[in-house]
Parts: sequence; C-alpha cells; structure tokens
Amino acid sequence: MNNSLNIQPFRPGDEPAILELFQQSFGCQLPEKVWAWRFRDNPSGQGLIELCWDGDVLAAHYAVTAVVSRIAGQDYIIGLSGTTMTQSNYRGRGLFQILARKIYKRMAESGMAMVWGFPNAISHRGFVKDLGWTDIYEIPMFRLALTSRSSLPSPGNETIEIQQFDLRFDKLWERVKDNSLIATKRDHKHLHWRYIKNPAESYRVLAYIDGDDLLGYVVLKRYKDEIHIVDLLTVQDEEIGIHLISKAVQFGLRDSATIVSLWLNVTHPLHHALERFGFNNGEPVTYFGALLLQPGLQESYIYDFRRWFMTMGDSDVF
Repeated sequence: MNNSLNIQPFRPGDEPAILELFQQSFGCQLPEKVWAWRFRDNPSGQGLIELCWDGDVLAAHYAVTAVVSRIAGQDYIIGLSGTTMTQSNYRGRGLFQILARKIYKRMAESGMAMVWGFPNAISHRGFVKDLGWTDIYEIPMFRLALTSRSSLPSPGNETIEIQQFDLRFDKLWERVKDNSLIATKRDHKHLHWRYIKNPAESYRVLAYIDGDDLLGYVVLKRYKDEIHIVDLLTVQDEEIGIHLISKAVQFGLRDSATIVSLWLNVTHPLHHALERFGFNNGEPVTYFGALLLQPGLQESYIYDFRRWFMTMGDSDVF
C-alpha cells in the first residue's frame, strides 16, 4: 500500500466525502438522511466505518451496520456488512481487504460476535478467498405468479393493515424468538427503525390480530411489477401465515402486480404450505455468508442455513 494513504475510522465531518464516493461508485446519490438513518440513528448501535484517505481524497470505504440477533438463546451484537466502495484510481491495491480487517478487529475487541452479509458477484470472491468468510447459502427468490384468480384462501377479518409497530410486537417477539436458532431481533424498536423511519423506502404492514393478541405480521414493498414480502413473522401456526400471504396477494392483484415474492427458508413450515399454492424458488439468487469473530459460537450451526430465520428485511437492499 502507498505510504501516502491514511487508514482511519470515520469521524464526524467525513459525510460529504462518503456521499461523493458513493455517487462515483454507484452512479446514484446516497442522501445524507439515509446514511444517518442507517449508521447514526440505528437503535442497535452506531455503524462501524473505516476509511482510506489520500490527502483530502477519500480512496476507499467499508462499513458494517450493527444488528441485535438472537443466537442459541442469547442476544448478541453482530454486524451486517455493506457499502464497500473504492475510488476507481485506487482499485487493485487491496484497500477493501485492509479496511475490512481493521473493522473486524475492532468488532472482535468490542465483543461483537460475527460479521455477515450478502456479497454481490463482484465482491463475493474477495470476502471468501481474502477475508475468510464462509459461504452459508445461495438464497433463492420464492415467487408466486399472480393471476386473476388465487387458490389461496380468502383472509379473514383478523388480517388488517396497520400504520405503526407497538408493544404488541415485543410480545410476539418474546413468544417466538427461540423458534429458530438464529434470527434478527424483531422488537418494535427495530421494526419501527427499519420500516417506518426508513427515509429511502415506503412499506405497508399487515397484521393478524385476534382480540388483543398480535399473532403475526408481514411487511410489503412494491418493486417494479412485484410485491416483495420484505418481512414475515408469526406464531407457529401456518394458517396465520397463509392468511397474511393471501392478504398480500390481494394487494398485489388490486395494484396490478404480476408477482409476489419473498425469502423463506425451506425448513420453515410455511414454505411447504405455500408450495401447495404455486410458490416456487427461482432467480435472482443472493449470496449469503458470514465470519465468526468470537470463539464461543459453534461453526456447525452458524454456517448451517437451516438454522437461520431470514427475510429480505435482513438485507440492506430491500
């Protein structure tokens, strides 16, 4: 690495250079309010950002978003990898790997359990070959092509659209949090931050409510001609999930969408139920991998996708 390059953590005031590098790297703007939402105002903790400077020029950037996850009956702070950027004149110098190792060292020293994420086709090899990540799965899109008639049962009056996440979502999370070995903590604070406060996207929330009890929910987003079911969580009753999915399909048909899609682990009981109604796995397929940073967690289950509960909302793309 050139001796003139300076590696250091993010400092307040670096935001304009980061946003400029984003524009150069991806050809679109990252609004400062979106950056602040993800890295400064996250209820799980501020993001970790490492920067490489050449004088006043920001040459490279790597960042990790803090996430609280439930792993084998305990809560851990882990990191979602994202926003890997290198200015074109500085590519090929290994800056991405240098910045990543710096952040992983800081994460390990602070007790964070692991880093995980969804590398794209360009960065995937670097994460696995150069940084020691383990490929866990290639996540398919689970899709239903919409027609004018759906074989799904009509949703009942228990399935309604709501505008906010409240304390009922905490009760639901406490009820289901250990149904999977590994899952992002879905309390109302996280959900409010992820879906209501998100300044870059617009979501709709459907809830299954029986009396005073919240028994499940889905979060929806329109993307081109698809309805993405970005998040989904229910008690262990596949009929509740089917009613929520049916309501999402109704929304899709009403809004002239042609497809409803989601991520759903094949081990989830609802996966098999939805196959009966025409859902199928297909493209696009998303790489998913991780790197353990603490010795207390077992690779045998961390690197086994069957143990994870994961939805699109666990990614920073949807």
